Amino acid sequence: MRVTLTAILALALPALAVAEPAGLEHWNENHPQAAAELGNWVRNHPDAAAQFFEWDGQHPDRSKMFVTWAIQKPHQDIDAFVRNHPGWSEFDAIMERHRPAAESFTAWARRHPQAAEALMNHPKGLEWAGHHLYKEYWHLERAD
Repeated sequence: MRVTLTAILALALPALAVAEPAGLEHWNENHPQAAAELGNWVRNHPDAAAQFFEWDGQHPDRSKMFVTWAIQKPHQDIDAFVRNHPGWSEFDAIMERHRPAAESFTAWARRHPQAAEALMNHPKGLEWAGHHLYKEYWHLERAD
């Protein structure tokens, strides 16, 4: 049976077109400055980070929308986002309890748009980063 290069390319090219982007396991290596700054944010705001990670795990589409907004609207303050997204109870709770941390996270995304987008292009990417890269800074046992 003879296989031609054309036949191989006809089979391989569609698969390459839908190939997954680089895995999350290399995100911090691909974006070292952004990863270090995000780690500092987690250390400085562990409770807020835990809520952000949990929110991303439960609502990855919403967290991605927030990061995209932060990047695309660099001159708007966070209140503009809140006004345009009513009824996001988890985000509203983060804003009520951790506004300075939310503003700091927004600033991080704006300083590192490529890294932020790369992380958020993976559903639950922020949650993954929290559990795999920064767990030691925020993952505290909580008494309920």
